[in-house]
Amino acid sequence: MTDPTPNPSPVLRPAETDYPIPPLIAGRWSGRAIDPERPVEDDVLRRLLEAARWAPSAFNNQPWAYLVFTSADPEALAKARATLNKGNAWALAAPALIYSLAETHTRKSKRPNRRHLYELGMATAQMALQAAQEGLVFHQMAGFDSQALREAFGIGEAYALMTAIAVGYPGDPALLDAEDRAGETKPRLRRAQEKWVRWNEWEG
Repeated sequence: MTDPTPNPSPVLRPAETDYPIPPLIAGRWSGRAIDPERPVEDDVLRRLLEAARWAPSAFNNQPWAYLVFTSADPEALAKARATLNKGNAWALAAPALIYSLAETHTRKSKRPNRRHLYELGMATAQMALQAAQEGLVFHQMAGFDSQALREAFGIGEAYALMTAIAVGYPGDPALLDAEDRAGETKPRLRRAQEKWVRWNEWEG
């Protein structure tokens, strides 16, 4: 068994936090500048998926699923890329494209699972942190044609489609259009806790 964290965390975009948290969490962000010439190694992708595998899950149902495309199959990757919205054209540079899905019913009882997207989100969040550990760009997108993806790859209605995820090593921001390029360097901001945390009672 190899060391699951062979390198120290390369934080790409450190954030100024109000309270101390691990740099890996504070430094995770969704970049767009991706190196189209550098593929993501299979073992690196497997580590991302392994991080998702160990996410919390009620009754250990594990409803998440991921459809992974790489340049190892150029035809399948091209079909997957064709489902992206025009506004996500920058993601065409990503050497790996992952789609996140979740089973809408529990596997044993076949009952509707109202937590399926919540648990998919937890699994994908762990994947995102592993990607940050690997020094990768990991950018989730809602902008894709889910019906086109279903038809292109025969995905049945038992699965809900949630996000497309562009994965790759950091590239040159100069290759992005002006708006996307600005997003690579502008300050990272988050709402203060006071805006969304309530202590002991609900107000407003």
